[in-house]
Amino acid sequence: MHQLDLDPRSRSHKLREMYWNDEQATFRQEQIVVGSDETSLVGKARDFEAVLDSTPAAMQDVDLLAGMSLAIPAQGSSIDLGEYDGHYTPGHANILLHGLTGIRDRATSKLTTETDLEKRDFLEAAAIAYEAARRFVAKHANHLELLTATESHSTRKQELAKAAAACRELSVGPATSFQGGLQMLWFTFLFGARGSIGRFDQWMYPLYRTDLDTGRLTKTEAQELLENYFVKLNYFAGNNDSLRNIALAGQTPQGKDACNELSYMCLIAGGRLMLPEPKLNVRFHTGSPSDLLELSCRLTCKGLSNPAYFNDDVAIPGLLELGIPIEDARDYCNDGCSELIIGGKSTIRFRNFDSLPSLCETVQRGEEESFGSFPEVMSDFQARLEDHIPNEHGQKRAVTFPYFAASLDDCLEEASVTGVRYSIWGSIPSQIGNVADGLAAIQRFIFDEESLTWEELNQALRDDFEGHEPLRQRILNRAPKYGNDDDEVDRILKQVSEKFCDAVHDRAQNPVGPGGKTAPGFMTFGIHRRRLLPASPDGRKYEDNVASSFSPALGRDRNSPTAVLKSVSKVDLRKAGHGSVLDMAFHPSALKGEEGLEKFMSFVDTFLKLPCTTTLQANVIDRETLLAARENPTDPQYRTLLVRVWGFSTVFVSLDPDLQQHVIERTEHEL
Repeated sequence: MHQLDLDPRSRSHKLREMYWNDEQATFRQEQIVVGSDETSLVGKARDFEAVLDSTPAAMQDVDLLAGMSLAIPAQGSSIDLGEYDGHYTPGHANILLHGLTGIRDRATSKLTTETDLEKRDFLEAAAIAYEAARRFVAKHANHLELLTATESHSTRKQELAKAAAACRELSVGPATSFQGGLQMLWFTFLFGARGSIGRFDQWMYPLYRTDLDTGRLTKTEAQELLENYFVKLNYFAGNNDSLRNIALAGQTPQGKDACNELSYMCLIAGGRLMLPEPKLNVRFHTGSPSDLLELSCRLTCKGLSNPAYFNDDVAIPGLLELGIPIEDARDYCNDGCSELIIGGKSTIRFRNFDSLPSLCETVQRGEEESFGSFPEVMSDFQARLEDHIPNEHGQKRAVTFPYFAASLDDCLEEASVTGVRYSIWGSIPSQIGNVADGLAAIQRFIFDEESLTWEELNQALRDDFEGHEPLRQRILNRAPKYGNDDDEVDRILKQVSEKFCDAVHDRAQNPVGPGGKTAPGFMTFGIHRRRLLPASPDGRKYEDNVASSFSPALGRDRNSPTAVLKSVSKVDLRKAGHGSVLDMAFHPSALKGEEGLEKFMSFVDTFLKLPCTTTLQANVIDRETLLAARENPTDPQYRTLLVRVWGFSTVFVSLDPDLQQHVIERTEHEL
């Protein structure tokens, strides 16, 4: 069994406590840099250079990795590190493989023969940015070598020497050691990497394996370095989605199992540290090892609110629907709210829209014109829902920050900020669980029983159910609800969801390569929009919470968690190439001990085999604890209480009241 408890005497424990005690304030540098106010790529690169040149080399006393925060741009400055249009995963694999000097030299070489002015601007900016980054790393190597020479403590002297060597190797070429690879990733993060980290275990494993085989590093030392890197990722995270996702395991581009020793080490680090960052996501397929599922489930049962469970058998077909080749589809990772993305090869944008107003419009039309049958209602609503699908989606998204643009596949080759291989637009309807319940209520009471008129329903909605509580209770308690393995409502959900996906694909005529592609998806971004949504036919009142992602409406999945999975599995979500998410909550007593672990493993295994959504996200915490934490946010016992909100995890007491309430209202399942 893996050791998931931290030794209180360890460096990792000390670093973790420094984070929780807010000692990272000493981590920040205070130099102020004024930008050039140039908007060209070269101007952005010069600003980046000015920031790096103004930032002194630094390293915390307890750290194994160098680098603190960068110098602060002056107020109103044009400097925006990491600026981009859309979400993407930086080309970490390219940076590690070619190094700062390799990418710089490639840009410089192409510049000698390029005549197009825009391409020359891109190449010059890339060369400036990567040379500035190289000097920044060399500055740290020089600083650490001086610290090593004056350090009197033998153990710390060795640590500083190794850190200096890692920085030195990065200043002259690509990473050749595990520590060098982690150091390069950390520097890239400091440079403004705002996107997902990506398939960390795939491109870091060769460095780890080489160090282990040559005796340069022990597994224990590698674990300590990894945990040091994980702690540092928690700095500057804020309280919402930091996008710092790591995707583990899954498949290789050739279709072989990609799980390796580093996959387990990342999970162990997450389980030991119990910190908000990074967000761990584990990919599973039919050939995944059983002990990977066991370790992942142990973390969830421990209360980490990580990892998220990704199903390759749903995700990869969805990407193939977009025309992405199988080798790249197998190489997917995920962005901030679990959107599928091809690391280093794609950008994504998304349009998340409310579905409930379309349903309310259908109800209004029912009062004005009436409908002869329930299929007519479905057709009317479906047309309104599909009106939200964008007609123009062919423009590729730009990555306008030179350091990151040059790291992406094809951007440097094409010398273009829009050279990225795949540009994907997500079309994402929200409140889909509420919509299914509302349509089921209409079918039951207006058509099947004929016990409700359109006029009565519309008046109740206009009055926010004030004076219509008997009707509301009838809707809430007698109409079928999604998430309970009820075919009546599940058929409605299936039709709405699959027809929407088909409509997105039908409307998206541009191929992925030359332009963009619109991809359907089901995940949540804005719980706060409940304040903008009127009462709805599912019995929901104004400002009541709404369903998240592809999950049932809050509190309505009243049977078993397996019933939820059966409801979800009736929909073919392999059509949703942007991704789909199911949020679940479990009472801690249900997952207690080895028996609870076995039950949860069986549940996740069922989720993977049915199949259901692309992603399963689970919280293991009781409502009483959440309510107590909300009432006593400064109580030390709640400062480390982690919850999964949607695509991100964070400290519960740091959330705003709306998000706290949404987490509290989720159904607590037993197993």
